[in-house]
Amino acid sequence: MSSSTSASVPRERRRIPARGGKRGRVMELTGFEPERTLPGLLLDRAHREPDTVALRYSCGGTVRAITWRRYLDRVRELAFGLVARGVRHGDRVAVMSGARPEWVFAALAVQSVGGVVIGVYPTNSPAEIEQVLVHSEAVAFVGETETELAKVAKIAGNTPDLRLVAGIDAAPPELPAGITGVSWDDLRSAGEPDSLAELIAATALDDPAVLFYTSGSTGVPKGVTHSHRTLQHAIQSVIGLYPESRTTRHDVVGFLPLAHVAPAVLLVFTPLRTRLVVTFCRIEDYSEVLRAVRPTVVLWPPRFYEKLAAELIALAGSWTGIRRLAYRAAMRIGRRMAERRWSGRRAPVPLRIAYAAAVRGVFVPLRASLGMDRLRVAWTASAAMPESVVALWQIWGLDLRENYGLTETGGCPIGQFGQPFPRPGRIGREFADPRYQVKLADDREMLIRAPLLFSGYWRNPGETEAVFADGWFRTGDLMERTADGNIRLIGRKKDVIITRGGKTVDPQPIEIRLKESSLIEEAIVVGDGRKYLTVLIEPSAAADAGLDGRVRAELERVNADLARAEQLKDFRVLPRPLEASRGERTANGKVKRAAVAGSFAGLIDEMYGVDDDAAIADHVRRPR
Repeated sequence: MSSSTSASVPRERRRIPARGGKRGRVMELTGFEPERTLPGLLLDRAHREPDTVALRYSCGGTVRAITWRRYLDRVRELAFGLVARGVRHGDRVAVMSGARPEWVFAALAVQSVGGVVIGVYPTNSPAEIEQVLVHSEAVAFVGETETELAKVAKIAGNTPDLRLVAGIDAAPPELPAGITGVSWDDLRSAGEPDSLAELIAATALDDPAVLFYTSGSTGVPKGVTHSHRTLQHAIQSVIGLYPESRTTRHDVVGFLPLAHVAPAVLLVFTPLRTRLVVTFCRIEDYSEVLRAVRPTVVLWPPRFYEKLAAELIALAGSWTGIRRLAYRAAMRIGRRMAERRWSGRRAPVPLRIAYAAAVRGVFVPLRASLGMDRLRVAWTASAAMPESVVALWQIWGLDLRENYGLTETGGCPIGQFGQPFPRPGRIGREFADPRYQVKLADDREMLIRAPLLFSGYWRNPGETEAVFADGWFRTGDLMERTADGNIRLIGRKKDVIITRGGKTVDPQPIEIRLKESSLIEEAIVVGDGRKYLTVLIEPSAAADAGLDGRVRAELERVNADLARAEQLKDFRVLPRPLEASRGERTANGKVKRAAVAGSFAGLIDEMYGVDDDAAIADHVRRPR
């Protein structure tokens, strides 16, 4: 899609001053308490500004707009269609689709009925879909294409509560007796529209609104229950990251799976209370749509920043002559500016002038090649980000900030709120509202109290009780406070490796250092119960012949900064990429360590030889 065929994006926005200036904005963010359910917010917005653009979507090379009036009309049709098909207050409805307006309409329609939305990843296998549908006791399923609908048809007979399957782009295939299949248009026209306000009024703020199923990186997926109340506190924390979103239009491109909590909160629910306009597109089209929309806001996991940074580095490397010299000079200036920022020292006037020229003349045009020239601030969460990646984007003039959130928190109880160009490696501080509290447990685990915390794990009181201690949520993350009061993560409680010598090692910082190399896509440190640490390496697309020697050099680079017990003694290059279909990655890309260790047990044993567990087992089997 080219920008010439897309709906135009205004270059200037009218700014509405917040009451009381900066201090007033901060005060407005604290003490918030929701008064309406999420569909209630939609009703209010559609009545207040019916002809304002609510969201957009990319279709056939153009970007098309949907107003709040049309948004509400679609939700009304679907809500009464669901009622006509037997969906009732409290019922669970699963939605399996890419990021598109229909996902949003379905979610708000289900919630208007008083139901609970369940996001299902389009990449999920039939067995994974069955697990979610059975555990949640879902009564209805909405699928996008023939692929999703075929998956659910395969396992529908094993889901005793399923009564309805609706297809967005295709009609459902033949289904078992007792389960009705309908098209999207049939579902929209099935009901007799009545007062949506009356239907919505039957739902309370503390009723369940969404079930987000955990990725399963540390065990069986659990249904994390968020209510209308907790989700609105999650929205409030997002607003805290960028208060201007309440008064000024901002554009974001939505392509990440809405079954994941962060995209759902940002792209589906946050626009109800802000002037954030989402342009939805297929994930395979996101690079083209980025160039067309030129977003002003992004919230991505680290891998997207890494991928796009690699593209820009390659582009700058192709420049010749004056452009090459200008880029090199700009990078020298940018590094000096970044060092001043991170040290808290004000840059001298000549450096500020030179850096402004470097950003305007070199870095913004470079970022414009990806449609990222209008960005002034961006965020990352969901996984550890190599400090070098954050540093590079900040040098390029993008105020990239790290934030912290989990499925159980919905939004960001901790973030780099209002602090421009923060030092990489920290996740910030607690949200300004005094109800947001963080404390350190005796074992360095981070504990959180906040109004955005989930209601509990769906029908699993034992697991719910296990993650709370006197009202404090056990995050499973280990943390420390820096001298200036910021929070730095130092690992995951369940990811630590305990060597045979009793040394406890957090593998994540080592893996992050390794992944700074352009040769390495993924690194999995192993060594639990062994004499020393080793690592499995998934090479990147940039790797070529002679890989072993170059990876050995990367290990030596990382080992130079590690204590003896933390050093990596050997490595093996994986013969294939890690795959979600084999259970080695979760649906959102996280590595499942136990599954990887099982898949590549032979490679791991090679790195320890007969001098480890295998030798002991062999001695027991063969008496001397």
